[in-house]
Amino acid sequence: MSPLCVPRRQGKTINTARRTTLAVATSAALALTGIAACGTVENLSAAQKIQKAADKLGEQHSLTVEFGLDADPKVLRRASQSDDPGDALSPTAAKAVGKLRISFSVEASKPLAEAQDKDIKSFAFSVGSGKGAELLDVRMVDKTLYLRADVDAFGKTFDTPMPGADELPPEMGPLKDLFAGKWVKTDTSALEELGAGADASGKKSGADKLDSKTQRKLKTDLKSILARRVTFTDKGEKDGTDHILAKAPARALLTDVLGAVEDVSDKVPAWRMRSMPTEKDLKDVPNSKLGVDFALKDGTLSGVTFDAAQLAEPGDPVKKGDKFDIVLRFDEPGKITAPTGAKELPRGKKGTIFGMDPGLLLGGGPADVDALSKADPGAESPLDEDGFANDPLFRKEFEKQLRKEMDKQFGADWENGPMGDEIEKQIQEQLKLQFGDKAAAKG
Repeated sequence: MSPLCVPRRQGKTINTARRTTLAVATSAALALTGIAACGTVENLSAAQKIQKAADKLGEQHSLTVEFGLDADPKVLRRASQSDDPGDALSPTAAKAVGKLRISFSVEASKPLAEAQDKDIKSFAFSVGSGKGAELLDVRMVDKTLYLRADVDAFGKTFDTPMPGADELPPEMGPLKDLFAGKWVKTDTSALEELGAGADASGKKSGADKLDSKTQRKLKTDLKSILARRVTFTDKGEKDGTDHILAKAPARALLTDVLGAVEDVSDKVPAWRMRSMPTEKDLKDVPNSKLGVDFALKDGTLSGVTFDAAQLAEPGDPVKKGDKFDIVLRFDEPGKITAPTGAKELPRGKKGTIFGMDPGLLLGGGPADVDALSKADPGAESPLDEDGFANDPLFRKEFEKQLRKEMDKQFGADWENGPMGDEIEKQIQEQLKLQFGDKAAAKG
């Protein structure tokens, strides 16, 4: 299992909050875009406070955004036991998941609201739990990428067995230091050569962004939706922090937002639209009014909290009143510095990842690296946000491993067996799900 993933039994618990994440993300995004609008005097005052507080974040040259859970371990264990009693979270794992945190920090030469990619001086990304040490660290300083993943600590923190760095296969040797919790580094140009940068992909930065006219239409439509659906109430000060409660009927709000996005869908890249929820997905979202708490410290947005227990229904393992908060925190980061003693990762030839064949990283045999090096430089980046969906080499390796798995389950001659056609149909459906409507290449 990858140390970058939440263990399966934790995943069951996280699924309990799936609907809540959608509601929180939407509410927070709307507030942070500065489009809060309202009808009553109270609404206007409270909404303006949020807008000004969010604007202050954009005036800063640096920012840390932390996504986290603040949940009672007993509630998490109860929820996981209801999914599968035999695979429930242990007390240790529940405690770790209940304080899970994922942080992203950035420093720019310009105010963040104005900064472009070229203005980013450094960034940092980390995963941890509570006040414990970081389990995964990624930093970019002076065009050098630094990485560290403590697999052993990850396993102990989340009470799940993890392979040690010394158990990695020989072909993954360059990553042994990384997974042993030691810092490694590589020049960011190595990633650009793999297609992560604009030069490698042949695409201009921002080529898939909405044009200004579409942005204005979407912003206007969202303002109208907020004015109609959301109420803002100033809850006063607590421990030096101002709190404002935003409430809205969740399903109605999200349906309206989805409709506004669909109205401009012809201007939105197709792969982004595929990631959007559908009206069918929204049927599971309750239509009762749900609240999101905005915290303002010295006039600046410092946190957004969603109480997931609001979604509780009769018979659910999570009850109303249980501690199950999903939180976004905002703060100014400390100086993002380059760690000392980092070991340089091998570059290897073009088409390899840190000197390793991508086919081996996928768990199979060597890939046709030359095919990647000869690929059209104007093709879609293999490391784009669409999860490698447009990379022909990754597609080829994905299908190869899929067919190998079928060989293991049904025998090497399954194509000539009575289930051959059905198995092939399932393979094609899986490829279509993963890569869209492109024709699948058999073999």
